[in-house]
Amino acid sequence: MFENAITNAGFRLEDSVADVFDNGEWLWPAAWRDIFPVLIQLDPIQLSPNKRDTIKWKDGNTMLEVSASNMWQTVRHNEAEVDWSKLVWCAKCIPRHAFLMWLIMRKKLLTQDIILQWDLSRRKNMNMMCCLLCYENHDSHNHLFFECKYSSKIWSTVRQKVGMEDVDPKWDDVVGWLLMRVNSKAAGMYVSRILVTATAYFIWQERNSRLFKNQLRPPEQLCQVILDTVRYKLMGVRLKRTDRVAMLLQDWDIHDDGFEGG
Repeated sequence: MFENAITNAGFRLEDSVADVFDNGEWLWPAAWRDIFPVLIQLDPIQLSPNKRDTIKWKDGNTMLEVSASNMWQTVRHNEAEVDWSKLVWCAKCIPRHAFLMWLIMRKKLLTQDIILQWDLSRRKNMNMMCCLLCYENHDSHNHLFFECKYSSKIWSTVRQKVGMEDVDPKWDDVVGWLLMRVNSKAAGMYVSRILVTATAYFIWQERNSRLFKNQLRPPEQLCQVILDTVRYKLMGVRLKRTDRVAMLLQDWDIHDDGFEGG
């Protein structure tokens, strides 16, 4: 269809820019301006007889080389980088845990307080509901991580494994502690990040298991699941051979025979 429109207008697919531009004006039919509104936005050009035609990608008023990268940068929604991005995404993260961490940081989990904001007609029924972990209050991001009695007990247990004993069971305090050390390349900081994300992941999983499957695990069992998950992750990553790393691995009951530098 597009090829027919070109030939019907007296042009050829092989035509160059010089064939459709003359004396400072574009030569295409006036009807094309309605069919292809983008043509109206084209500015007059200066022809260079010694140059070959090239295809360019226009981003605002800037002409760029045609590439998937430039196209993506133009069409995607851009926002300033948030300070917590390095806490969520790293090369050695657990992807499903990192994705949930991203949702938590953006407060996008479908907690009871969010549902109330969406549909006030449900408020009467929602008032009958409570956090399924502690059976007090509505669940919310702040409540689940880690102000709820159940999740607070879990955090108070697992935090000792990464030297965060002084960090209160409040999400802002936990994130604040991590942000102060976000640029650290120490193995201990890496373990702290994956432990926090694993703790949040399994607390949310436990909440959903109780809601949808009526399956309950005591906090002691969930703590063990979290610590085992972090331990298994550490067994599969490559860490530099240092005395400090050796002590860290020993603390997690991991032999460092299979770990390499780099």
